[in-house]
Amino acid sequence: MRSDSRPTEVAAGIYLIVRGTGKSNVYLVESGSQWVLIDAGWAHQDEVIKRSAEMVFGVNTPPAALLLTHLHPDHAGSAAELAQAWHVPVYVHPAELPPPGGKLAYTDPVGRIVEPFARLLPAGQFGECLRIAAAFDPSAGVPGLPDWQCIPTPGHTPGHASYFRAADGVLVTGDALLTVSARSLWGVLPGQHQVCGPPRISTWDWAAATKSIARLAGLEPQVLAPGHGTPMTGTATPAVVRAFSDRLAAGPEVAAGLLRPVDYSSRTRYRRPPEMYARLQWLGPLVVAAGMAPHDVIVLEVPGRNTGVIHRTTLVRADCDGGHYLVALAGESEWVRNVRAAGGRVVIGPRHRRAARLAEVPAQQRAPVIRAYLQRSGRQPGSKAAASEARYYFGVAADPSLEELGQIATYYPVFQIVNDAHQPTGNGAPPPGADITGGTRLAGQFPSLPR
Repeated sequence: MRSDSRPTEVAAGIYLIVRGTGKSNVYLVESGSQWVLIDAGWAHQDEVIKRSAEMVFGVNTPPAALLLTHLHPDHAGSAAELAQAWHVPVYVHPAELPPPGGKLAYTDPVGRIVEPFARLLPAGQFGECLRIAAAFDPSAGVPGLPDWQCIPTPGHTPGHASYFRAADGVLVTGDALLTVSARSLWGVLPGQHQVCGPPRISTWDWAAATKSIARLAGLEPQVLAPGHGTPMTGTATPAVVRAFSDRLAAGPEVAAGLLRPVDYSSRTRYRRPPEMYARLQWLGPLVVAAGMAPHDVIVLEVPGRNTGVIHRTTLVRADCDGGHYLVALAGESEWVRNVRAAGGRVVIGPRHRRAARLAEVPAQQRAPVIRAYLQRSGRQPGSKAAASEARYYFGVAADPSLEELGQIATYYPVFQIVNDAHQPTGNGAPPPGADITGGTRLAGQFPSLPR
């Protein structure tokens, strides 16, 4: 904890007095002529918190109340000592207080790992905080902060609460939303500034936590003041929070491509593939080389535009009117930009690679190729497989018309495979090219490709 410098004002009248890797944030929140403390850090940090408060509000100016986002020891550890020193009440959301004689029971399978340890907390130093904490009525307003509202955010704990000042969009989230990853030691140590959810292992109900994050994203916060990590400000904050909420609602990234389709349908210049794809990209060429991939799956080899290092990408070939094409589902992806930088000269093929040239097709002529991609391998228009790809890859109807595909074609670069690696591209759409089996065989080398 910082005890040698003045607390940092992260928004009008909101001061951060605890920050740093592995530490819990504590906030001094000013409202009119009074102020409130939100969260109380770990145990034995009461003296540092009091000194920090005196730097802002002066000596003998206690808060009107002490609010806790939740009853975890890293957020309520010094609450009892501070309440006694300042003679102020400690408030929590009513759902955060267990019933008399009741104990916390995790509903999330991962959280059950720490349940035996959580049961021991009331018997130790944490018991005093439970004894003095009082529930407040969220519908009646926030104690000591008439210009704020309580946002119930259950999930990390049953009665976790966040606090929101609608006038300027300041959101104090506790552990409902963080700006540093608490999922692993590697995520905490670098202190990377990113929006994250609560640590899964100590979260009571992950499904509820996900819904709470969606609720917070709907507030479009302009200032995100988390329980761990550096506060996030700026005009991009609402979009960053919304993007994280959407990714979380979609499910684990590992499920994309395995348990559910990859969604490339957004109308953006580039759609990032799931992390799983990047990690398993090395496996694709091996599967193709072993003859275990479908006949229309090929491996593209192209030098990196900055390093010259050969990159191998597994792609699906579409056949249209006698020509062979590659469709970039993710948009302006790495392989697309590398192919352009290489002048279209690549090595390509299924098991035996050959030199070829890729000629980019203008956007207004891509619709027939995209439809051929959906109907490849003898698929019938509107079939289950074609409809699924139409929805998730292109965001169109199950059996889209050429006009409908033409409207979205600009987001999907298309290249025709041409057999002559040195044939000039020319203007407009290239004529249908011969199959790559007619090209010049190379032993894994590029003929004078630029690095």
